[in-house]
Amino acid sequence: MSLFRAWSTLVWLSFRRLLWSGNTLMVLLPLSACALFLVKRRFDLQGASVDTFNDFSLFVIRVFALFVVPICAVAYGTASIGGDREDRTLLFLLIRPVPRSLILTAKLSATLPLVLGLVMGSFYVYCQLAGETGRIAYALYLPAIFYMTVAYISLFHLFAVSFRHSTIIALIYALFMELLLGNMPGIVKRVAVNYYGRSMIYAAGAVEGLERPDPKMFEPLSAVTSAWSLMGIAVGGILLALIIFQRREYTDLT
Repeated sequence: MSLFRAWSTLVWLSFRRLLWSGNTLMVLLPLSACALFLVKRRFDLQGASVDTFNDFSLFVIRVFALFVVPICAVAYGTASIGGDREDRTLLFLLIRPVPRSLILTAKLSATLPLVLGLVMGSFYVYCQLAGETGRIAYALYLPAIFYMTVAYISLFHLFAVSFRHSTIIALIYALFMELLLGNMPGIVKRVAVNYYGRSMIYAAGAVEGLERPDPKMFEPLSAVTSAWSLMGIAVGGILLALIIFQRREYTDLT
């Protein structure tokens, strides 16, 4: 019972710390910019046509999935452990009689609802701003956005326990490496989270006439395969993070 109380207290304290951090302001800027773009684009006045659906889908693929989702995940995924490591408060957690596995799962439990709420909530608002087209897209693309977000959160927790300056490394990975690898021909793109998310979006949008990309540049997988791949990344990432966190000696904290 005392371990559960310690775990739940750490979840609540971590959640509050992340919510009221400067990262929240950093994330609100691109979210607000996307909302202003959609208001100006006026998808809601164009009607639910195939062309309008394709235009809004391109916004989801090129802006929301490739930029907004990883930015939100980076802002909180690396800060959950990385923030304590940079502030050297992680040392106080490690010397407590609480297993390291509980510390990491508490950090993950605090991050997941915050990032998922922010991503899913903003996606809902954007789809409402797009009118009927957005409401159709919301039902189709929500699973892809959910799976991508969970995969990114787990992956960035792995970065946080593995690297000292994890936020910088995660930003480089999310904004440059993922963009580069996810658009390379061949099987190299399969190491990128966004590849599986975009595959799910293309598969879901096909029923509404979403144009598929050039197969020479981007050949999507099936929705089921992509969903399992993203869940594999999420589970594998957090299990590897647990192993590293259990064995790692953070000498930089002393």
